[in-house]
Amino acid sequence: PFPFPLPLAPMASPSAVVDALKDPARPVFLFGSTPPREGTTQEQALEIARKFCSRSWTLACDGFVVYDIQDEAGRTQEPRPFSFRKTLDPSAYASLLRQVGGKECVVYKSVVEHDVGSFEEWLDRATRSHGHRALNLVGAATSRKSHAGPSLPEAASRVGQRSGLGFGCVAIAERHMTKKNEHQNMVRKMDLGAEWFISQAVFDVEATIKLLYDYGDLCRAKGLAPKKIILTFAPCGRKKTMSFIKWLGIKVPESVEEEIFAAEKPTEACVGILCDLLTRILRQTASAGVPIGINVESVSIVREEIDGAHQLFQNLQRIVLDHEVHSWAIRWIPVPKKNEAESEGDSNAILASPGVKSPGVRGGTTMFAAGVLMGGVLATGAIVALSKTKR
Repeated sequence: PFPFPLPLAPMASPSAVVDALKDPARPVFLFGSTPPREGTTQEQALEIARKFCSRSWTLACDGFVVYDIQDEAGRTQEPRPFSFRKTLDPSAYASLLRQVGGKECVVYKSVVEHDVGSFEEWLDRATRSHGHRALNLVGAATSRKSHAGPSLPEAASRVGQRSGLGFGCVAIAERHMTKKNEHQNMVRKMDLGAEWFISQAVFDVEATIKLLYDYGDLCRAKGLAPKKIILTFAPCGRKKTMSFIKWLGIKVPESVEEEIFAAEKPTEACVGILCDLLTRILRQTASAGVPIGINVESVSIVREEIDGAHQLFQNLQRIVLDHEVHSWAIRWIPVPKKNEAESEGDSNAILASPGVKSPGVRGGTTMFAAGVLMGGVLATGAIVALSKTKR
């Protein structure tokens, strides 16, 4: 726990992210991060959270994803490109992001690392102390190794017994290409109560397209409504980053890797390639019947890749909104400070679909929320505290 007297940003509804993830009628946009290393002091963790939120203030995202980093020993015989270092508890760090940024988090949890009693204690902290309502449960990285913790079905059952708590699971397109049964795994996880799925980073468009179609077909055959699949994208501008991506089991076609590193600016090239991949996925799976959302990982400590993640998020968001929505705009929406009257200033569009005019920038308030306005309804609320000077 982090008992800080934090300057709180205006809070979204505790169930806002869960509601958005469960709603098939609208896209969802998430931004991912990892907790600081174990041993980071409370003050340092708070400062890291503040920096992450300050960089993310201009992104109209529904919430953050916080990963649970594990060693994954035994998953592959290949040496790990980066040495493994334990991190702070993702639930505790997510609580800082929630307090500083005002956004709900989807908290990853590897369920097999500790015994059942420890898992129950973690659930108590995550829900009662930290106030989280959205978890993403992850099972064992390999079946070749025994684990002390509960199985995924047992963990899902224990989460399902807690009121107001929703959970999703992972979807791995690469596994579908080899074992041909990832769509069946997803339906099995739906039976356990999974309300959404989050993919690994997408670099292989064909694997993703096949999984979406096979999953949609299986759901139709069983009379089930497909759950939303959040497609994850991660910018890469260094060969060492690429080696780690591939070590994680993510398939990167040789042509894609060559195009990235043949470019003068690899990170920018990667952002463009990933945008093209998403465009292809949306066009080629329009009839699959599977609702889609977007998650962009910002887990690098390299400035180029950090900036690339922000640019990638905005570009992918444009692509999805242009594909899914006839009229949309991203707006600055004045939010009153605590105990202050609401600002009378107009919203200010910073991005817009074709045909939507931007009214320009206007001053007069220091608290804003960036949100996606779709068809006249504010659908994606990214509520933040933002200092802005008059112009």
